[in-house]
Formats: sequence, structure tokens, C-alpha cells
Amino acid sequence: MEYAAELFPVLSEYNNDSLGTLSKLKDMGYRGIEMFGVSKFSADELKQIIDQSGLVLTGYQLPWREMQASTLTSTINYQQRLGNKHLIIDALGGPWESGHKVTENTVEMWKKHTKRINEINKELIDCGMDLTYHTHAYDYGEPIENTVPSLEILLKYIDDSVGIEVDTGNCIEGGQSPVVYINKLKNRVQFVHCKPYSKLLRYDVPLGSIKDENKWSDIKKAAECSGTDWLVVEPESTKLGNIFDVMNDSLKELIKYQ
Repeated sequence: MEYAAELFPVLSEYNNDSLGTLSKLKDMGYRGIEMFGVSKFSADELKQIIDQSGLVLTGYQLPWREMQASTLTSTINYQQRLGNKHLIIDALGGPWESGHKVTENTVEMWKKHTKRINEINKELIDCGMDLTYHTHAYDYGEPIENTVPSLEILLKYIDDSVGIEVDTGNCIEGGQSPVVYINKLKNRVQFVHCKPYSKLLRYDVPLGSIKDENKWSDIKKAAECSGTDWLVVEPESTKLGNIFDVMNDSLKELIKYQ
């Protein structure tokens, strides 16, 4: 397994100085970068920036709207020019109302999403690419219509070839164990989002501190046994100081765990 940085924590810095931000992450010791959001750059421009930084593009989180019938072809073309084979659905449902409104959060709606996910997945496989779903707290802990959480509906109906990006902090926030889910989803967890979390302080906790509820040694062991390729560091603190310092400290601390 290798260590990648998630772009989201440093998105503001990246928008101001894209190459400089990625280069700083590389200098910290990160090997890869997981991109996030619709880029302001052409595929050729973004590829050049990533290449110049020395980082490897591990995957790309994209909004659901970029994977619909009217947009998927252009999305695939962009990602192919970029040299990326790993597309990640950044969210479905939730407070962002991605794919459906809060009032439409039903079992049938999630079943409808699974049908579309399978369609996207098939088209990506035909292009030599793959699809992953990024998990949030509600995916683990909010029963849909008093049945099961959305992740369990997804796992029941989506193809086994669709990956699941376990977000450790989101998983704990949803009342579940990331170790259990990584083990449960063996061979489907290509990426693990390493996110410090505390029920008291939520995301404003340093990775590996006594208040961080992640069991990092167990998480890393489970990820290794499950065939995970990348541990993607994504602290979401807004109160721990300079985000580059937080990203640097998080990586250094995570590396310590065996």
C-alpha cells in the first residue's frame, strides 16, 4: 500500500496555486493524489500539472451529474486524456442532495441509483476503467424508510466489480467500524480514506491522537489483507491550524502504525 493525499482538504489552496499545492504534498512524502470536483483545467493542462508535481493520479472523485447519460461520454473522454482509470462517485443523497432530494430518500430511489451505477460501471469496464463509490456517514448509519442504510442497499444490488471507498471517519460517525467494513468488502476496497474522527470533537482532532477513535494499526492490517492499493489521507479539520501542517502531520503519524 502507498499513501495518497485527497485534494478536498487543500482545495482552496489548490485553486489559488495548483502546481505549488501538489508539489508541497509531494515534498511531504505523499506518493499519490486523489482529485476532487470538476476541474477548471483541460485534461492536458491538468495532466501536466500533476506530472510536474511528481505525484501519481490515484483516482478522481466526481459529482453524480458528471456520470449521467448526457455527460458520461465527455467525462470518460476527459479522464482518458488525463490518464485516469479510476472514477469515484463522490456522493449520493445526503445534505448535498446529490442525485435526489431529501424528500426523495427512499428505498426505491436507492434501487434506481444502483441500476444507474451498474450501467456506468459496464460502460467504464468497456473502456478499460473502473468505478468506485465513496461512502459518507449516512451510508452507514441512517436507515432508509426504517429498513437499512443506503450502503446496504447498494451492496445488495450493485455489481461486485464496483469498488467501495471506505471513509474511516465517516464510518465511525455512522456508528460502524471501518475495520469490519474493510474486512467485509475484501477485494473491493481499492482506496481507504484515512480521516481522523472523534464523537466529541468530530473532525477537529489530530490523526493518531488519544481522542482520534480510529484504530489505525487494525485499519492498515485490514486494508492490506483486503488488497487496498492506496491509503488516502483526508483530514477535515478547520481548527487545527495550517492545513499543510495538518496534512504533513497526518501522513507522518499514519506511517508510524504497523
